[in-house]
Amino acid sequence: MSARACSVPRAPRRPAAAGFTLIELSVAIVVFAVGALALAALIPLGSNRQTQGGELTRASSLAARCCETLLTTPYDDPDLDPGTHDDLANPYLRRYYVHWSVEADQPITACKRITVTVTRPASTSPALVRIVIVSPQSGG
Repeated sequence: MSARACSVPRAPRRPAAAGFTLIELSVAIVVFAVGALALAALIPLGSNRQTQGGELTRASSLAARCCETLLTTPYDDPDLDPGTHDDLANPYLRRYYVHWSVEADQPITACKRITVTVTRPASTSPALVRIVIVSPQSGG
């Protein structure tokens, strides 16, 4: 006798199903849609932030330019008299107002504290940029 193994009849193999089920496809579409909508919501936000950054850069540039001019202005010039002063070139680019206030003998005697402020769209708007400088009296 030969030693043959008993063979058990096997069920015929079915080929593996190819592709996705309807549920898998639906879940993938929902995940993609959520991601696409989130991305679409971020685009206007990024654009607004870029616009605000540009405005602040222009306002800072105007304030720095005014500070440089005031630091080279003689101590007794009317532009450095105590009080509030508006730039004669207002409005810059039709949207920025530059003004400064001068305080005498601040922070010490023989010095003037000058606060340069840039606002938009009118001189009563909240400050976009504020820079404080001190101009000392020089000479004897």
